[in-house]
Amino acid sequence: MEKIRTFVAIAISPELQQAFGELLQAMRRIPGDVKWVAPESIHLTLKFLGELTPDEVHRVFQGVETAVANTPAFSLATAGQGAFPSLKNPRVFWIGLKESGDGRLIPLQKRIEEALQTQGFAPEKRRFKAHLTVGRVRRPRNLRAITEAFVKYPFPEITFPVKEVLVMKSRLTPQRAYYTIQKAFPLQNH
Repeated sequence: MEKIRTFVAIAISPELQQAFGELLQAMRRIPGDVKWVAPESIHLTLKFLGELTPDEVHRVFQGVETAVANTPAFSLATAGQGAFPSLKNPRVFWIGLKESGDGRLIPLQKRIEEALQTQGFAPEKRRFKAHLTVGRVRRPRNLRAITEAFVKYPFPEITFPVKEVLVMKSRLTPQRAYYTIQKAFPLQNH
């Protein structure tokens, strides 16, 4: 039986994708070994589930549907840049996110986590940090210059609407990951 690499996510706006395109164009000019994410692939991951059977994916649909019920649409905004685990030892480069308004993201992510636990999925061990992954370090070549340029890049603050939660599947290739929406769950007032 074919397994489906599955995660729960929020899509970003076309305006934000364009800003990422400009950032990545600048970053790719710096020699190094970082795999930069294609702008159309950038998203906010709420929960990564890994390789699932079709039955398990159906349980994810049930859990997410329960978790998003009665959740109003909201907005997020970009908020600075950084790296995991740290800027001194970067493995992943990211753009941070903040909630604009009434703090709906963290409760939504917690409800998704709890609903998926009810469906039999393991809880996430790490604390959720809202971020958009833009690059992954393959080998630490020229990392100091890359990190310095990344942190100094004047990434704009862009607010974007969150109107739905997506259950996505990913297909990995040596060049990049390809993402497909399996099911969209609209938020209220959308």
